[in-house]
This record gives sequence, structure tokens and C-alpha cells, in this order.
Amino acid sequence: MRKILLSGVALVTLCNANVFAADMPVKAPVRPQLWHWTGCYIGIEGGGTWGRTHNVDTTVPFVGIPVTGHYDLSGGLFGGTVGCNYQIDRWVLGIENDISWTSKKGIANEIPPFNTAATIEVRERWIDTLRGRLGYKFGAQDQFLLYVTGGGAFAGTRATTCLPGVFCNSATNTRSGWTVGGGGEWAIFPSVPVASNWWSVKIEYLYVDFGSKNYNFDPTLTTNKSIFLTDHIVRAGLNWHF
Repeated sequence: MRKILLSGVALVTLCNANVFAADMPVKAPVRPQLWHWTGCYIGIEGGGTWGRTHNVDTTVPFVGIPVTGHYDLSGGLFGGTVGCNYQIDRWVLGIENDISWTSKKGIANEIPPFNTAATIEVRERWIDTLRGRLGYKFGAQDQFLLYVTGGGAFAGTRATTCLPGVFCNSATNTRSGWTVGGGGEWAIFPSVPVASNWWSVKIEYLYVDFGSKNYNFDPTLTTNKSIFLTDHIVRAGLNWHF
């Protein structure tokens, strides 16, 4: 009789435990928080820039005659960025503006029929780009973004022609042109839902074409030139999203 009673108690206890377990809420699997790219951001960026230049004379009777051959320019750049993104499913549309100080420059000697002792230096002092971006997000938390970009470009430039020991003369110009490129961006803390931790890093490449533009020097010292200019830019950046 005692064994039967103990068995009954054990059976009732087991049934009650099963009923209690069935009534408990089932926890859903924890899903990683997804990074959402919609919003605006500010940041810093810097890297290297290089390009090519050449120039031809624009003063009668030398119009169209090359003053130098093609030569290289190079330097560094550093500046700031501001932009906004809008996410549509896995695609991200954006607009971005940046302005940078740059040390890009190059110098070459003139070629015949001009004085081969004379030099022409071309210097780029600042560069600004205003571009659209189209990106695609991926990764376990959508924290990676690959994008293409393109738009307008502007630069402050100075050309200096010198005949050593005789004179130096400079002319400045603000250049405008177009740019195209691409890059990648990575959200550093995609799982932390705090605005102060919404940081991302990026690396990108831009090609910039400024075409040719006239530079008017002192006519008592030298002739005027039309100067061609291009840029290649590779840089990294750090953005804060808000």
C-alpha cells in the first residue's frame, strides 16, 4: 500500500511540473541588432593624392605650343566630411561633401622653344568634392557598406613660373571638374544602440578631372598658360553618425 501511495504522489508531482513548464513563456532566440544606415554624420578624413599636369601657351604668337611635357604631382591631404544616408531595404542612398587641405604639387622645366632654364610649378592648396553615393549593406549585422560615388569637384590652385635669378611670377585659379570613385565603410559598434557609439570607418578612392584652364601671369615677365590637372585620391575616414 505504501509503494502505491508513493507512486501516486510522484505521478501527481510530475504532472504538475509538466503543466507549469507548459505555461511558462518560451523565449524567442536572440537576434543580433542590425545596423541601420539612415541618418546623417560628420567626420574627418586624410590620405594621399597624386596626379598629372601639363600646359600649353595661350599668348600670341605661341598659342597652342606646349610649354612643358606631362609631369607628376603628389602630396597629402586632410580635412572634414559631412553627409546623410537613406536606407531602402539593403540599398543605401546618400550625399556627401568634404573639403581638405592638400600639399599636392609638382614642378618641371620648360621645353624648347621656351627657355629650358625656366620652371613651372603647379600646386593644389585645397580640394572640395560634393558627391552622391549608392551603397549595398551586408554582414551579420549589416555593418558593412560597399559604395560607388560621383559628383562635382573644386580646388584652389596656384601656378608659379620662375627664371632662376631673374624673376618668379604666380597666378591663382579656382578649378571645377568632376569626380568618380568607390569605397567601403564599416560600423565599428553595430550592436550598441547609443548615439555616442555610432561610429564607422571608411576607405575610398576618387579620380578627379579638372580639365584645362587659363592662368594669366604678369605679361611683362612671361606668357599665359592653359594648365591641365587631374587627381587620384586614396584616403581613410572616421565618421560619427547621429
